[in-house]
Amino acid sequence: MKRLISSYRGTPDLILAVLTAAGLAIDAVVHLKLAGRYEPIGGTISQGSLFRAEAVLALVLGVGVLAAPWRRTAYATAFLVAASAFGAVMLFRYVNVGSLGPLPNMYEPVWFGQKSLSAVAEACAAATAALGLARSVIGKK
Repeated sequence: MKRLISSYRGTPDLILAVLTAAGLAIDAVVHLKLAGRYEPIGGTISQGSLFRAEAVLALVLGVGVLAAPWRRTAYATAFLVAASAFGAVMLFRYVNVGSLGPLPNMYEPVWFGQKSLSAVAEACAAATAALGLARSVIGKK
């Protein structure tokens, strides 16, 4: 544990890593809880399956941001996942895109507690991952 904490350049880097991991963890928990509810939606690929895949990816990246010696890659990947998840929830909340190939129509024009919590966690994780990435790039000479 000491070695892990000492791998950070300072308190701001540690805080960014913890906040990014926490946002990804919240996102993953919400998606896992909602996956069963959305399992019937879709054909080849169900919305529930997409939720489970996103949750696993978010959990893996949360651990990666905390523990990876290749922090720049971990932050970049975490940013892409969190930002794309936030973009998807916003898109499918306000636009009825319809089915996209094997992907189901995920249009849901309402907000509810868990959906809102997930969106806020995704936005925060994307923001802190972007800051962490910027600090890791600027800090490298």
